[in-house]
Amino acid sequence: MRPMLCLLVCALPAFAAQPMTPEDLWKLKRIGPPSVSPDGKWAVVDVTSWDIAKDESSSNLWLLSTDGKTQKQLTNTTGKNSGPKWSPDGKWIAFTSQRTGDDGTQIYVISPEGGEARRVSNMAMGPSALKWASDSKSIFCIAWTWPDAMNDDAHKKKDQALKESKSKAIVIDSTQFRYWDKWISDGKRPTIFAIDVEAGKHRNLLAKHGRFLPPTEPSGNDYDVSPDGKEICFVSDSAKDYGTDFNSDLYTVAVDGNAPPKNITEDNKASDTNPVYSPDGKHLAYLRTSIKYFYADRQRLMLRENETGKSRELTADFDRSCQNPKWLPDSKRIAFEAQNAGYVQIYFTGLEGKKPFTDDPKHSEGSIDFARTTRVGVYLESSFDRPPAVFMHGPGIREPIALEHFNDELVKDWKLGKVENQTFKGADDKPVQQWIVYPPDFDPKKKWPLVQVIHGGPHNGIMSEFSFRWNLQLWAAQGYVIGCVNFHGSSGFGQDFTDSITGDLGTKPMEDIMRSTDWFEKQPWIDKDRIATAGASYGGYMMAWLNGHTDRFKAMVCHAGVYDWHAMMASDIVKSRERSLGAPPWESMEKVDKQSAQRFAAKFKTPTLVLHGEKDYRVPVAQGFAYYNTLKQKGVPTRLVYFPDENHWVMKPQNALLWHREVFGWLEKYVGKGATK
Repeated sequence: MRPMLCLLVCALPAFAAQPMTPEDLWKLKRIGPPSVSPDGKWAVVDVTSWDIAKDESSSNLWLLSTDGKTQKQLTNTTGKNSGPKWSPDGKWIAFTSQRTGDDGTQIYVISPEGGEARRVSNMAMGPSALKWASDSKSIFCIAWTWPDAMNDDAHKKKDQALKESKSKAIVIDSTQFRYWDKWISDGKRPTIFAIDVEAGKHRNLLAKHGRFLPPTEPSGNDYDVSPDGKEICFVSDSAKDYGTDFNSDLYTVAVDGNAPPKNITEDNKASDTNPVYSPDGKHLAYLRTSIKYFYADRQRLMLRENETGKSRELTADFDRSCQNPKWLPDSKRIAFEAQNAGYVQIYFTGLEGKKPFTDDPKHSEGSIDFARTTRVGVYLESSFDRPPAVFMHGPGIREPIALEHFNDELVKDWKLGKVENQTFKGADDKPVQQWIVYPPDFDPKKKWPLVQVIHGGPHNGIMSEFSFRWNLQLWAAQGYVIGCVNFHGSSGFGQDFTDSITGDLGTKPMEDIMRSTDWFEKQPWIDKDRIATAGASYGGYMMAWLNGHTDRFKAMVCHAGVYDWHAMMASDIVKSRERSLGAPPWESMEKVDKQSAQRFAAKFKTPTLVLHGEKDYRVPVAQGFAYYNTLKQKGVPTRLVYFPDENHWVMKPQNALLWHREVFGWLEKYVGKGATK
């Protein structure tokens, strides 16, 4: 019997890697930005897990030693423990959480040694974006309240009155009254609070001054605290009517709250954002754009001398847009992120303003944080092939050190396709970059279907980063070659390239996409009779635009797509489109009309799946309904997937799984899946 047993055991196949599935995206641990201990020996992150069946997430804090040897859980509760920040003295980690008995989210602190977390705040409004004072005695945060609610009792009274009102009508006078999926017409505005860690008392630092952060998506990038703890610098909009005009400026105000805020960037009529004090307090770094109403204008890294008030640009010779500046502990160098030719990279520059430098890209990098007393940097790294993971780098270290292994077991079992970075001649014969993701087990001797995935924005170039929504490896795993073109207008290829489609949003991107498709059709491994395309937001606009200009695609997927630029006056953001389209509708109906896909509806032929969310205020759901109804009336095969509880994106596990089933089912119906001989 023993030889027979050996034969049976030996005949069992080894575990085989499997292609990614939509469920895998929700099994992954999602890791937040790291915060580093002052001595650089530890980092703390929040780690989010999803319960797919319940459509619920929970997050807890984990400590990671920067030698890569230890990862240990610090909190262990249900709900969300988020946004950890290490105190300057190294004794505490602050974070936000809502626990039993809490009236909403509150601020907690916990020792890095473990033990029970202690609640610090007792706020009537939910805090976020925590920052410590340098003496570790105060914590600052952002919270929303009413300008005339000078204390917690007044806030609670107004909040209760809103909840108990029998009429749910909203009376609006403001130009900007909603943003993404949030209504901002109730008068609440984001402001900055200081909380005494020992006493637990909180104070609204801007209450007396009638000045607030922009009512959009305030974050820790919108304010900073001076090293001596006496001053904050924050972003506020100087426009008289927010919505008809935008002018983000930087203001400084004393923490004691006596003097009014001072505008320190009133010389610039475009945006000044992201203030960061140097550790020695001598300088303030920040970001500046020069073109009003253009969200993809190059963000310049600026340096202000706090003693003289003089500012100068540090990146005048750097044709990329800077993001998330962070000072190194010596106060002589600044790190920042920038998109460059398909990657997000961390760059470094000094006070003298020499051209920023970085290492050659292998993966995309971001969210770096530095220790206070040593040159240890901890950051997130990701690519098309790997979800964000925490790494450390510093002097004398040749290769970055992986600090955690939350997703290693899941990722190692994936069978992934090869990724290629390629350049071809696009519109005006200019070089255009595209990504190619091949299906697992790709065989060039066979014929494969192609899906061209069109990115949004239009200025949001596709970088080599892991996506939890439009994941190109997941799409390739269905048996498709995936093309993704960084067409004219995409970010990361210089300002002229980004601005090249202003006033004509469709022509050059379409030519780039079609030239890419021409190249694919010439490859012996592409079945030119099985080519489809898919996109969301601007990519959804391009679905309707392509539908009116070509019949080369056998199927399309349009998620949250713009159909009629005139009707986009119902969007949450209106003013900035005047520049993008070349004119507002009342100045040139023709300019706007010629860029609307609706104008070419007579030529629509391609079967199209339309998906849209009710809470999408950026591209209102009526855009999807209008496109779907047009296709239906014309007899073009179409299907509508409507999400009453989603916004511009599909964020809930069960909805996302249905989304993927519908999308992949539509593609399979019209172009099949997998190779043919």
